[in-house]
Amino acid sequence: MNNYKFEKGFNIRRFIIIFSVILLLSYGVFNARNLIIGPMIEIYSPSQNTETKENLLTIKGRAKNIAFLSLNSKPIFVDMEGLFEEKLLLSPGSNIIEIRA
Repeated sequence: MNNYKFEKGFNIRRFIIIFSVILLLSYGVFNARNLIIGPMIEIYSPSQNTETKENLLTIKGRAKNIAFLSLNSKPIFVDMEGLFEEKLLLSPGSNIIEIRA
């Protein structure tokens, strides 16, 4: 006599299973959002195509959703908010700055 049916066609066991699956999928997507979005790097200074007569250039920016960060293949360390500041010794002439996450 105990079928767990409240109304015709409503099964509480099926409802709990479907609700649990939806809840687990939502939790998984929420926790994987950083992987889905991917790394984001924002450079505050210098701006693109900057010209300078100085030998030393300070690079400032913010990185989000990263496991590591490198400037011209050398590791950069970020603070808890993802901010970084790194000094780079420039060669005479054109220099290419490569930041990778």
